Amino acid sequence: MCENTDQRICIEFCFKLSKTGKETYEMIKTAFGEEAMRRARVFEWFRLFKEGRQSVNNDPRSGRPSTSRDEDKIAQVKAVVRSDRRLTV
Repeated sequence: MCENTDQRICIEFCFKLSKTGKETYEMIKTAFGEEAMRRARVFEWFRLFKEGRQSVNNDPRSGRPSTSRDEDKIAQVKAVVRSDRRLTV
């Protein structure tokens, strides 16, 4: 799938050129083909730019990350499992 950030940049560009949401969606479909954002998503981003949004990046999300995988954590888990082979991960 194509990176959505590229499409958001295009949406912002069209907004700055005073294109309508419909024109923007048609241009996105033409440019990205099968990988184009859904119509509702294009209109949502168009609305956000109209309301003054400056960034094309995702907003930060709250909460714990879904994974925490690094060499230190892997070594810690291996040490715990090796110390007691009855443990499972």
